Amino acid sequence: MAEQNQDLFGKKIFFLNPNYTFKTQVISELRMLEYEVYIIDNYRDAKNILRKNPNSICFVNIDSQLSTYGWYIFFSEFEKEDLLKGTVIGIISDRLTPIEKTFFLDKINPKAGVMEASADSKKIVENIEDILKINNAKGRRQYVRANCLSDKNSMLIFNDGNLINQLKLVDISHMSAATLAPAIRNTNLEKNTLIRGATLKLGSKQYIINFIVYDIHTRGDKELLITLFTPETVSGLKEPIMDYVFETLQTHLAASINGERRDETNYNQQGKAFAEAMKKEAAQQKKENEAKSKSK
Repeated sequence: MAEQNQDLFGKKIFFLNPNYTFKTQVISELRMLEYEVYIIDNYRDAKNILRKNPNSICFVNIDSQLSTYGWYIFFSEFEKEDLLKGTVIGIISDRLTPIEKTFFLDKINPKAGVMEASADSKKIVENIEDILKINNAKGRRQYVRANCLSDKNSMLIFNDGNLINQLKLVDISHMSAATLAPAIRNTNLEKNTLIRGATLKLGSKQYIINFIVYDIHTRGDKELLITLFTPETVSGLKEPIMDYVFETLQTHLAASINGERRDETNYNQQGKAFAEAMKKEAAQQKKENEAKSKSK
């Protein structure tokens, strides 16, 4: 069942510690392309989140928060946990030297590659989209949806004859929404009914929309009304609706780890010890090689 759901919904995509360019240009563009993209601001939250979302894709900016070898220790621990080892890692950096880049490629083997943080944003998006397609990040789902049940202010309000409907939103994408209502109502609604001038409330904002009734399902004492937004509504409100969708998803992500202990591992300290051990090993190897050369 989990594999079927992943085939349908694809994979969640995380950006850990993204810089300003990624936050304002790359991530927003990927979201507009209907990828389910999240931001993790602090590495101390990353493993808790990724454990709850196994087999996700995570692009990590390693130019801040931890030292280069601190990040190496951070990544190396993924293979020690079943819930983390399936994470597809991508590394973003401008500070890696050629030797360090080769080291990361060899030791970490990031399946989503290593890319420059300051490259042209259009090229970055193209590169990342190629990686996401290879990893079937979208699955078979066309549009990213957000569950709205926890948002008391999300409503769809419209007139149906003499009846004013104020229906709670269940979920929404920029193309459609599902609402919940009492099953027994004096209504003229039926499939393919066109409703004009409805009010869509999303958080503190309101929008005037037109929609078509796609279907109506009875769920016990409730009625699930599935709507499709008309083309003019989609073209006019795609961006604000998608902003709401991803703000909601991001809020749910933060709530999913409430109360969990943050990662307190001192990766920098372990990275420093690892780097010093490498230097000693290299010095010893050099000494041995010089001794061999003299004995010849």
